[in-house]
Amino acid sequence: MLHGHMKFSMRLLPLILTLSFCHPGLLAKEKASTPAPAAWKLPDYSNLLTLIPAPPTMGSPAEKADLDGVLAMQNNASPEVIAHAEQTVGFNVFSFSEVLGPQFTPETHPKTAEFFARLETTANLPKNYLKDYYRRLRPYRAFPDLVKVLVTKEDGYSYPSGHSTRAWLFALVLGALDQSDRNDFLSSALQVCQDRVIGGMHFPSDVLESRVLAEEIFANLLVNKDFMADLAKLHREEWMTIPAHNSVKKNPSEEILEKPAFR
Repeated sequence: MLHGHMKFSMRLLPLILTLSFCHPGLLAKEKASTPAPAAWKLPDYSNLLTLIPAPPTMGSPAEKADLDGVLAMQNNASPEVIAHAEQTVGFNVFSFSEVLGPQFTPETHPKTAEFFARLETTANLPKNYLKDYYRRLRPYRAFPDLVKVLVTKEDGYSYPSGHSTRAWLFALVLGALDQSDRNDFLSSALQVCQDRVIGGMHFPSDVLESRVLAEEIFANLLVNKDFMADLAKLHREEWMTIPAHNSVKKNPSEEILEKPAFR
């Protein structure tokens, strides 16, 4: 019986090995997903509770104004506007190719991709702290009979907006790398904020306080020696030529990047 069992097992071995390549979990646990890059250090998040106040309470005039803001922005939104809002769901730093042109890509700017992935991790920590503290429902959940879902639905809490925090923070940092396009970056980021309201994912106050949060994070990073050293290094490696201009020039942002403490 044992001999027959061994012959049976040997016949199955090629199949088992084949399946193991398709499904590594049959022979071993799947490899853990790539960990997020380390965040730059920020001050204690609890201090943000003074800066970012509680969202409007349910049933208050402030909440009614917030809801009316969502309904107004969703009213008669064109297919083009909704399409842009859906595109914003996948927002990342290369969404600013709207400003810098199609040559601004992860392939042309791999160091920029790495830097802003780390910046996203940094921003997510205080943003998630505030979301979990305030626990505000998203508009489409709080008012399902009134607010439409016009983009890919997202779960989680509403206040503040993660997309809007990242977009505004990214715009501020890009404005340090390329000060000549700073206002264009901010304009593009503001459209991301509006897209989140149009899509039914956020209230206007969510995205407003997200911009406040982004400004606070940026101010704290500007006095972080590690961040400023990394920013200066990124500027030297990939931003001496501004993508939108395709020419080498002295970047006005060098006023920030050339501070003696961060050379």
